[in-house]
Amino acid sequence: MPRVPHLPLPELPEVLQRLVAAGDAAAFANSLASARKGGGWGPLQALQQAHGALQLGLLDQADQLVVEADALQPTLALVPDRWGLWPIADAPQSSPQLDLELAHRCVQLRDQYLQLRHQPALDCWRQWLLAVQPRWQAAAEAPQLALMGLLLGRLEQLPAPLEPAVEQLIGEEQVAADPAAALAIWAPLCRRLPQWTYARLKAADLSLQLQQLSSCAELLGAATAEQRQLPWLLDIEARLAMAQQQPRAALAAWEEAIRLAGSQGDAELAELFRQRRREAEWDAEWMAESPALVGATGDERLDAFSGNLERWAQRAGVELTSTPAAAGEADPEAFAAFLVAASGRLALAG
Repeated sequence: MPRVPHLPLPELPEVLQRLVAAGDAAAFANSLASARKGGGWGPLQALQQAHGALQLGLLDQADQLVVEADALQPTLALVPDRWGLWPIADAPQSSPQLDLELAHRCVQLRDQYLQLRHQPALDCWRQWLLAVQPRWQAAAEAPQLALMGLLLGRLEQLPAPLEPAVEQLIGEEQVAADPAAALAIWAPLCRRLPQWTYARLKAADLSLQLQQLSSCAELLGAATAEQRQLPWLLDIEARLAMAQQQPRAALAAWEEAIRLAGSQGDAELAELFRQRRREAEWDAEWMAESPALVGATGDERLDAFSGNLERWAQRAGVELTSTPAAAGEADPEAFAAFLVAASGRLALAG
């Protein structure tokens, strides 16, 4: 195996590091605008933001931020004017003096930027792979997310597609073993490469699994027209609707998933979604038929529930039985056990 170079990844502020790792260019733009308005904006901050833009693949913006850092402190000569392209007279006349430590940090960030800006894609891939192969969860850590960010900005340099290799390294087995780490990898990949269908399905499904409902809705809403024709994406949309207590929307999404699976000749998948839709119908009926019980007592709520339960049992042909308490004695625990057993039998009858 060829020697793997050690790339000089910068130490960015934690907030910027998290924002860039998420792969969210819009959030980065908002953060940059806020940073410029703050009182601490200077060459160091501009260079840190330049590295953030570089990792997000915003190359023109990254270069402009380096030039801006130079204009904020011309004495550092961060962008040497070898050809006299801008007169010294245009530079600010009252630039604040930097202490030696801050000046050294700025020059270091500039040097790191120049090396990373022109680093071959294969070098980024090899260093990322070296860290991820022994322990795939390392791909969710800041250095590897930074490397992947740099790599995504120069995919055209790779000799083979990136997607199959990543899917093999972080596939179904890994997702099941550590959903949180898998989501930290697949979500930024989905945002950076919106056409990558596998990344979108994994990120949306994991967001739902981890109860990050707003993130799941965002990922589904950003799906391409082609991805909207995938039965599995509609299944995630239906399950999200159920988690949001919107059973009618879930039924409609599963209906469309069944239609698409059938049109694609996948009868087994269509039957899976049909079963999920049948199970959701109970929730839809419960919400539609339950009377308004605002201000109702506990007994009234229990009566309404048991009434619906009896109607469902009759329709499903399930006989509900319970062991009565002794005459004249209320037995709440026995009745609660009866309701649990009845609900389980109804689910099986679905």
